[in-house]
Amino acid sequence: MHIELRAIREERDRLRCELVDSRTEVLDYRELQTQLTRARARVAHLDREMARLDAELDRVHKRARNLAHP
Repeated sequence: MHIELRAIREERDRLRCELVDSRTEVLDYRELQTQLTRARARVAHLDREMARLDAELDRVHKRARNLAHP
């Protein structure tokens, strides 16, 4: 009976450790998801900024062509 009780306690302790590890993994995953969301938002912002600057550059080139050929 003592051996069986010790085995049950050992299994309980092992399962508690697994639970702690699992919770840590979940927290790490959530943090990674948050970072990924922020990175995607930053990329989207930079894409919009690049498009805006590209359009501005096109306008400047067009203006320069019009000034060169009046």
